[in-house]
Amino acid sequence: MVLTLLIIPVYLLWHLTRAIQSGTATATIIGVLLVFTLIFSGTLSLVTRAKRHEILASAAAYVIF
Repeated sequence: MVLTLLIIPVYLLWHLTRAIQSGTATATIIGVLLVFTLIFSGTLSLVTRAKRHEILASAAAYVIF
């Protein structure tokens, strides 16, 4: 599951940046980042017993990755 949460957004963002020609593509890129970061954080909170600050730190590292 974590592997798919790493590979799918990278592919989507790569595809979107190659086709960037308008302002809507930028909004779509931000939306993809937001959705997959929320899915990643939700998955961590459901699967692990991590505390709130640990999930926040891992979500920040996920976005930077």
